[in-house]
Amino acid sequence: MCLPYQSVILFSMQRTSTAAKWTVSLPADLARFVERYQQTHALESRSEVIAQSLRTLQQAELAQAYRNHAADWKRDPEREFWDSAAIADGLEEG
Repeated sequence: MCLPYQSVILFSMQRTSTAAKWTVSLPADLARFVERYQQTHALESRSEVIAQSLRTLQQAELAQAYRNHAADWKRDPEREFWDSAAIADGLEEG
């Protein structure tokens, strides 16, 4: 039986050095997706599915932040000064 919302354990307010536990509710379609993904990818728990999802979201936000920074950098009137300073910093790229 699938209710409109199913609870999936994600984190709770109790924290340890490596994890925190909460209880969250998901729409039924997302709860089914979590279950299928867990089975298809042989993950240990639903929490692992949620953690992977959050890491993907975190990486997407970081990538967007880098794109925003690069766009700002291209518009910076002092860019040439900072480019030359970076070249002379003694660090190698890569």
